[in-house]
Amino acid sequence: MAAFLVFGALDGVYLSSALTKVPDGAWFTLVLALLLSSIFVLWRFGKENQWQAEASDHVKLSSIITTKADERLGERRSVSPEIRFTVAVGGACVSSINGMGIFFDKSGLPDTTPAVFIHFVQKFQATPRVIVFFHIRPLSLPSIPPEERFTVSRCFGRTVHGLDHQFFRVTLRHGYTDEVISQGLGLQIYEKLRNFIIRESAMNEQTLANPATANLSRKGSVEEITTTFTESLGDSEKQVAERKAGDGGSPAALNVETTTAQQKHTRHLLDALEAAYHDQVVYIVGKEQMRIREVSGYKPRSWVRRIALAAFLWLRSNTSSKVANLNVDIDKLVEIGFVKMI
Repeated sequence: MAAFLVFGALDGVYLSSALTKVPDGAWFTLVLALLLSSIFVLWRFGKENQWQAEASDHVKLSSIITTKADERLGERRSVSPEIRFTVAVGGACVSSINGMGIFFDKSGLPDTTPAVFIHFVQKFQATPRVIVFFHIRPLSLPSIPPEERFTVSRCFGRTVHGLDHQFFRVTLRHGYTDEVISQGLGLQIYEKLRNFIIRESAMNEQTLANPATANLSRKGSVEEITTTFTESLGDSEKQVAERKAGDGGSPAALNVETTTAQQKHTRHLLDALEAAYHDQVVYIVGKEQMRIREVSGYKPRSWVRRIALAAFLWLRSNTSSKVANLNVDIDKLVEIGFVKMI
């Protein structure tokens, strides 16, 4: 309250001094200030209505699709891990598309699903082999070191064995002087995903107490982990061959076999990721069309709200499109349109 009084008094002094000069042309400054303030208030009012309407899209991925092999669908039961809609949204099977799909996530919330992905899978009932929810997060810093810009995580929290699809969340943090998106964005994301899979495999091997990876640190470099993973893969396969020739019932031999199975699964994930990247990389962005909700009856307040929202939508439609600002190959860019009522 004290701060408000201080700044209010200062603004009052400047306003009173301007009012005394209105006949001499100070009216222009007051009109300009009123116009700019009206635009800012109008924009804030429109964005709040937009955020309120978009809140309905904040749903978990697990509430839309499932990868469980034992999901009951009426009298049917899926016999292998696959992507399906949940029972709540019909339970239909979701087809696969070769390639990697990068879905631009505007909100970046870790427990929600991008609206563009929801509308994509509902319209086409298909998903790419590798699905990436990509969020761009600006920070109030001049620049972020390249090795700290990307963070990667899995959407389902773990790898589902036998599943051909892979779901990832990728967040790009950048400063206000950094180049956000370049022509090589797909390659950058592919390399980050590959390194993440290798690091994830190395952490799993640590829990199995494999001698080849027992001393591997969580803070080790990606090059270190890659080298260790490749070497341990060859060593474990050799140890399995020796175990088959000798005693196959010892705990050590069983541990080697378990570790090799994990490494084979990791190799399968890496091969699938590489195949998807070489098939095609598609950038999918949402094209949200907002419309004003109809209100029955004549109410002066509703008409004022409608006029204000119409002005906001006009301002919004005349701003630069997100597609025009993306520095990616236009042939690999797909827009998914959907309507949102405000």
